[in-house]
Amino acid sequence: MSKKMTLSIDPDLYKQLEQRFKGDEQGLNQFIIDAIKNQSKAENLFPKEEDDLKSYLQKGSSGSRTYGVKGQGW
Repeated sequence: MSKKMTLSIDPDLYKQLEQRFKGDEQGLNQFIIDAIKNQSKAENLFPKEEDDLKSYLQKGSSGSRTYGVKGQGW
């Protein structure tokens, strides 16, 4: 389900967007969503969970028995 968000932007930027999209509200919405997604990918703001697990598993040394709850090692 979509959530609604209100943004306050610079009047000059608003004028530029208004001229570009000429009343096409759906086009403007999609442009903003795409811009946010592209920026978040570029900055890696929302890493995937599988990436977190993969990096966690790669941090441990191979053959290490110091994992789990203390006292649960071999």
